[in-house]
Amino acid sequence: MSGRTEKASAGQGNGAEEGQIVAFADLDDTLFQTLRKLPGRDRATLTPATVDTRGAAHSYCTPAQETLLGLLRAAGVTVIPVTGRNPDAMRRVTLPFASWKVLDHGLTILTPAGDLDSEWAAQVRAHLAPLQGTLTALTDDVRAHAAALGCRLTVHRASDVPFMTVIKHPGADAPALAALQARWEAAVGDAHPLHVIANANNVSLLPRALGKAQAVRYLRDTQFPQAALTLGLGDSVSDLPFLRECDFAVTPAQGQVLRALAGVRLPQV
Repeated sequence: MSGRTEKASAGQGNGAEEGQIVAFADLDDTLFQTLRKLPGRDRATLTPATVDTRGAAHSYCTPAQETLLGLLRAAGVTVIPVTGRNPDAMRRVTLPFASWKVLDHGLTILTPAGDLDSEWAAQVRAHLAPLQGTLTALTDDVRAHAAALGCRLTVHRASDVPFMTVIKHPGADAPALAALQARWEAAVGDAHPLHVIANANNVSLLPRALGKAQAVRYLRDTQFPQAALTLGLGDSVSDLPFLRECDFAVTPAQGQVLRALAGVRLPQV
């Protein structure tokens, strides 16, 4: 998807200044995580990063994550969230993010003022329109199977258009989720306009050619064309496309990316 050709005016949080450093950062399991992911940790050493719908602390930064954020802030780095969270869930993040925000797996971009980027939204709606029939059919195909396995199925919308179906299990039943993931993957194959990603307790069906990577590229082209350095922060294999849009990638040692790479055996040269 193309971006605008004009360059945004410089200003804090609004556009690129020459020499600026920009970090595009996944949030959950990269900059913070729930206590379930931190077994044995003393809560007193953790920094609250999100709240639940009742306003209670829900996710936390470790000292290392807090130090990383502090280093970025001290260096004047513009940090842009790149997350699957929707606007409501993003409002429950208590960490300070004052610049642009990439939400809904890339299908929503908010300006520093919190407004919807209307040009990106128009491109998203145009891309999603021909996918609606396929998304509905594949969602309906697993609906009964998901219910039989005790899973919850939710259709997510961006710019008022359905773009993703997510399956979760209240008890994080891995075999149940794997069975539904396999059913979707068998239906879409490698050349389908939709694809499947799986992270933790989520199995999601969403557009293949529109997501975090395209949103990051759009912001780089339209808002940060003069950035001296861009960093990508992410933990999941599904983050790799947007990490590759950046100059350098940073990933947690215990994240999905390095777990996957640990099994790779390169040929000896």
